[in-house]
Amino acid sequence: MVRCGVSSSSSGNVAAQDETVSLSAFEMSSSPTAEETEELPSPFANIPAIVCDHSYLPTHFGGLVDNALVYISGFVVRQILKKLSCDVCRGSLVTDAVPTSFDQSYHLLTLKNKGGLMIPSEGTVRVVRSAERFIRQSTLGQAALISEFVWAEIGSEDVFFLRGHIQETQFGIDNYHFVLMSLIVSVFHKLRLHHIAKLKTLQLQSGNTRKKLCKTILFKGY
Repeated sequence: MVRCGVSSSSSGNVAAQDETVSLSAFEMSSSPTAEETEELPSPFANIPAIVCDHSYLPTHFGGLVDNALVYISGFVVRQILKKLSCDVCRGSLVTDAVPTSFDQSYHLLTLKNKGGLMIPSEGTVRVVRSAERFIRQSTLGQAALISEFVWAEIGSEDVFFLRGHIQETQFGIDNYHFVLMSLIVSVFHKLRLHHIAKLKTLQLQSGNTRKKLCKTILFKGY
């Protein structure tokens, strides 16, 4: 209904109970700017593009997609916290309040939150947005390939505000900044794989008689 821009009518036989206005995917998908339509970085210039599951909003994220990505980022953070033991890194992935600069993107999370949801930090949301942009622009490859794209876009910018903690690793082997980005991309990539596989399964089963008459076949109409 949101995608088609369905709205209430003032002349129908059922009157609207309030003046709530639903977000319209058509209105949110304005024409992308030159910066948003530029090609992928050079390491990925030859990767063929595919039709994504959100074809009506390919790479230009509107309010609907932004809110969904922030909500998903909270789930990604919850999964990562189970694998992290460093308190500083754990704290850099979350925030105790909704950032004022991202208040509209956090609107869905604020509405759904009853005290138990994770509020992702701005750096976490930025990495997820970058990974989602690459997934929509190219073939869905391995998580390592997506990590390289995210690294190429974000680079060494301290989006997690780790400061000096970045290099505080044993023998200088790892870098906390890139470790966190790899973890976020890995969990988000797995989540998107399941979603794309589900959509593909629904597409393949769309003409299946058993799928359409599942209850009739299994329960004999009762």
